[in-house]
Amino acid sequence: MPNNNTKLRKKDSARLVWDTKPRRAPNPKDIEFQTAEVVIPNAKTAGELPLSFRDGLLGETELDKQKMNRLIWGDCLLAMQALLNQGYEGKINLIYIDPPFDSKADYSHRMTITPSHCEERSDEAISSSVEFTKEPSVIERLAYKDTWTGGTDSYLDMLYPRLQLMKRLLAEDGAIYMHIGWYVSHYVKVIADEVFAKDNFRNEIIVRRIKKNIREREKVKSLNFAHDVILFYAKSEKHLILPPTKQFIREERWHSFEAAGFRTGMDYELFGLKPSPDNHWRWTKEKADEAIRTGKLRPNPQTGTPEYLVPASTEDLRDTIWEDITAYSFKTGYDTEKSEKLLELIIDSSSEKNS
Repeated sequence: MPNNNTKLRKKDSARLVWDTKPRRAPNPKDIEFQTAEVVIPNAKTAGELPLSFRDGLLGETELDKQKMNRLIWGDCLLAMQALLNQGYEGKINLIYIDPPFDSKADYSHRMTITPSHCEERSDEAISSSVEFTKEPSVIERLAYKDTWTGGTDSYLDMLYPRLQLMKRLLAEDGAIYMHIGWYVSHYVKVIADEVFAKDNFRNEIIVRRIKKNIREREKVKSLNFAHDVILFYAKSEKHLILPPTKQFIREERWHSFEAAGFRTGMDYELFGLKPSPDNHWRWTKEKADEAIRTGKLRPNPQTGTPEYLVPASTEDLRDTIWEDITAYSFKTGYDTEKSEKLLELIIDSSSEKNS
């Protein structure tokens, strides 16, 4: 029996502790931030702006920027402190963050410059082109160099106070999506439980990075990393996921024809290959032969291993496996640019139009 003087332990008191962990949340200061650009939602609304603003004469007409979208260039810690100081506490409905992944990588922007006299992509232009890495500003060093002199401790020192300010900015019915890599997601989950409360954790979402078609032929330390993690938290029980505004289309894709476990008669030769020991082919030989005739079963163009066609489909319901979209756009050449479809899905799920 416990002693009457023994204090009861606080419920859910588990915390992640590291040597340099801040003891208190940062306080908002009287900090102004630079608004690099006023973002116009679309071309039609540009005509509704004051003429002097459309002509670039910002000094002649006062513009209420709080009623418009804003793109803020700068350290989000300072920006959030300024927003709190300007009365935005509890007024943000949805936050999506894509912080560094503690990947130890340097994502400084690389550029290739071709002299102006080389009008076409000729051999002369290629030979005279110069590639260089843009030296980052103080702010960009934090944003693009995912290297940390203090290891994971200094990474958590960066993220922890920012999550605390994000909680203060969120409305009671708001939500936050944290896009994190496999290397550090477990640490972020623990400190997010502390900041937002474990009861407000809604989902761990798995989103595909890129389809892996190459099967390892040598001994390796680990499997290919094919996904990112998105941690979804609400500010309170008031946040509800909205029904989808449109059906999501799963594109047709090819899937491995090999399945785990041995099954008698399902280890026949196919395209000159047999399944791995203790595995089997998914269909009987008769069904496989018919699928080959109809183009639904083929050897992988790169590895030669059998794969079958999974047809496209439309779905109304979402779960926590987002395998039909990729996390990255792969459009501009910047390594970690996120997919617009991914952002559209998050906005569609957790924010209401015109609210």
